[in-house]
Amino acid sequence: MLMRYAGCTALAAALVVLAAGCARPIHVNPPNRPLSSNSSEAPVAASSAPIVPPNLTKSPPNDPTDLQKPYPWIVGTVTAGGTGPCYGLETDEGQQYALHSTAGTRLEKGARIRIKTTPARVRIDCGPGKLLEMTAAEPVR
Repeated sequence: MLMRYAGCTALAAALVVLAAGCARPIHVNPPNRPLSSNSSEAPVAASSAPIVPPNLTKSPPNDPTDLQKPYPWIVGTVTAGGTGPCYGLETDEGQQYALHSTAGTRLEKGARIRIKTTPARVRIDCGPGKLLEMTAAEPVR
């Protein structure tokens, strides 16, 4: 019976040694230092914590990112004015824009203005033309 336990113990010890031999340490090269076989310093073992790339540590955006594209300033004549939330604008090239803004900006019909826009976040009928969100408006002199 003693021999049976000794055999099991020896078998368990052999399995532990074999498993330990398979688990080699992972070595990491410090940043900005070339990997060299002539180095007198011992390699640094990696920590057990997983390495997460920096771009994966941020949470996903709350809003669709296609709404964050920068739009250029648009210059044109106000075709539908007032205090909003809907406005109309026509460029010198004939392009019509249906503008939406809840800021209460007062635009006079026939005035020449320059506006900053982003893609519309709400689907609303503000008249003919491409629907955009107006974020800023300045008179053209």
